[in-house]
Amino acid sequence: MFVSVRKFVSVTFFLTAALTLCQPLYAEKLVLYHTSDIHGYYFSRPGASGAPTGGFAVLENVLRQESEPFALLDSGDFSSGNKEANASDGRYSIELMNAAGQTPKNVSGKGYAALTIGNHDSDFGADTLGKMLGGFNGEILSVNIEGLQVPGKRTAPYKIFDWNGKKVAVIGFSMDGPGMSGMELKKLDAAAWEKLLKEIRAQKPQAVILLAHDSIADARKPSQLLDVLAEAPSAKETINVFLGGHAHLRHAERKMGAGGPLFVESGSMLEGTSRVVLDFDDETGELRAVSSEYITLDPAKWGENKAVRARLDQIEDQSLKRAFAAVPALLPKYPQGADAAPDVAKRLADYMKKWLEPQEKVDFAMFQLPGVRRDLNAGTLTGRDLAELLPYTEYVSTFNIPGKKFKQAAEASLKCNADGKNFSLFAYSDNVYIEYKCRPNHKKRPVKITKILLNGKKMSGRKIYRAAAIAHIPDGYFEGAPFKGYKYPQKKIYKKTSGELLFDIVEQLPGRDAASKQLTAPKDLRIVQRP
Repeated sequence: MFVSVRKFVSVTFFLTAALTLCQPLYAEKLVLYHTSDIHGYYFSRPGASGAPTGGFAVLENVLRQESEPFALLDSGDFSSGNKEANASDGRYSIELMNAAGQTPKNVSGKGYAALTIGNHDSDFGADTLGKMLGGFNGEILSVNIEGLQVPGKRTAPYKIFDWNGKKVAVIGFSMDGPGMSGMELKKLDAAAWEKLLKEIRAQKPQAVILLAHDSIADARKPSQLLDVLAEAPSAKETINVFLGGHAHLRHAERKMGAGGPLFVESGSMLEGTSRVVLDFDDETGELRAVSSEYITLDPAKWGENKAVRARLDQIEDQSLKRAFAAVPALLPKYPQGADAAPDVAKRLADYMKKWLEPQEKVDFAMFQLPGVRRDLNAGTLTGRDLAELLPYTEYVSTFNIPGKKFKQAAEASLKCNADGKNFSLFAYSDNVYIEYKCRPNHKKRPVKITKILLNGKKMSGRKIYRAAAIAHIPDGYFEGAPFKGYKYPQKKIYKKTSGELLFDIVEQLPGRDAASKQLTAPKDLRIVQRP
């Protein structure tokens, strides 16, 4: 039978349209935007090159230009670490995360879909953390936290999301912090992980995401997860993407053996975000590929969203724009030269000892490398730079320590690296001189201290010395672990914070004004490697 071309085209169009309407209108790609360790860095600020970088206003423009369906996820340490975040007990962080991604492509409607809790999110205490999280619109995920009370919400170990027709499981993993009193972080062994993963697999998700405040890519901050997941037989096959944090790295690399999940860590301080693409087979719906790219939040490229920028202007503490001094050359957080002692920490150790002298006799002082939060770039040193460098309320303390114990702790705090970029977790005041050897094949003592001089004389292993440090060090917390474990430290705490020490150092620099004052690195060598 003869059919006209016009009628054939009409019928074909009708059938095609009908078939199309019968098919689910789901994209085969789903994008995850990942952040971690925001630490209250809401605004663009000068980067290493001096050009502005980062911030929520730039992130918003990146999200609004996304053409694929997407979800926002954060790996923790979002709420504490900058002046505005600390002043609001982290509530500004929640407000800005709730408002992010105001575009129809955001599969959660708007805002972050989920977060987990980092070690600094509890800085304001468990009650404050719970109240803050009560205002979060997304899911609070943590497989290992117990006892966190969140008004009107609950913390779940994982969540199966239906994102644009795709079932995506997201598991949360938190890290212990100083304000965790009232909460408990349980340890999961390989068997516990196997049980959890079996439960998730039974729900047949098309992708499984591990959202963790943990890094498997930085030897300076050993992973709490890598070893136990390596022992869980199905972890490598079940988990598709490991979104990590804590080490402040811009890093993406497969780490859990051949065919293992893609590990992604997205830097820190909202300088950038990772764009992770989940590519599903459009016929079977199975996940066929995962890829990632790091996007620098460059205002020159992306611009700043006007509405978000206006809110940031209301939030920003304008007093922090004041200039205090000049930094002629980069002062890196980690040591770069022959000295394993970090430069800014050296200055803090020196001034801590000086400040204590009128109050009590102190043999030496030390300051921890992790307490210095970032590099100090060359240029004008503002109040914001000072606030960001040492953002936490950490008090000066003094305590007794036997010479033998100090040597053991100092040795344990030294790290030798294959690339020769060795570092100490502590800088000691300028009256302490240490020489050491690297022994990479020695499992128990990969570093050996061969000489310790105090005021030019050999330190005695039997003598009790009076030392100064930030108050959590003699308690053995975090990097202070090697200093714990002896009797009668006779600890005394002073109401002087590390941030106040830093402000004093800058205020006392020679010079009449901010332009003439120069903050530079100490020139002496204090912790030196010998063959």
